[in-house]
Amino acid sequence: MRFLTKSFFMSLLLVAPIFTLAGHHEPGEQKVKTIVGYDTTGEAKYPLYAGSLDTIEVWMQYMQAHDDADFAAIRAANAEDFKAWVADGSIIENTDAQIALLKDWFPASNPKWTHKYSIANEFTGNDGKLQRWVTTGWELTETENGKVTKRQEIFDVLIEGGKIKNIYIAAREIPEAE
Repeated sequence: MRFLTKSFFMSLLLVAPIFTLAGHHEPGEQKVKTIVGYDTTGEAKYPLYAGSLDTIEVWMQYMQAHDDADFAAIRAANAEDFKAWVADGSIIENTDAQIALLKDWFPASNPKWTHKYSIANEFTGNDGKLQRWVTTGWELTETENGKVTKRQEIFDVLIEGGKIKNIYIAAREIPEAE
């Protein structure tokens, strides 16, 4: 038994430095970014890199404010130049227009969202400006006059300075059979 204990501690002494060095980086050492895709909305092809999970947290709090019908929190989370492109083809030009729409919509259908996935990504365009995006999927459940309907929604969200700047929304109805 004493031999096993001594062997265990000797092994631990040999392995511990490996774990200590595995996460070590020199000051100023640049970490390699992971390319997760490409942006081709302009005339060039820009690599999309894995983004900060902080942006996902900004979006999760924003969606919670929607579930809670917390219009003050939604307003506070939007950038001054907020704009959204909706799946029906309409454009929400600013926060005041968004809040007005939500105040009409929420009492009529009691919308609730269920998170499915979120992906944070970022890229720097030819203007040198870093763009931080979240692409995220949700299931929306609405109850209108006792009838429940569901829709899949995908949001592509530009976050600047911790605020929601732009939202692009795509959606599809979920048939009852699914």
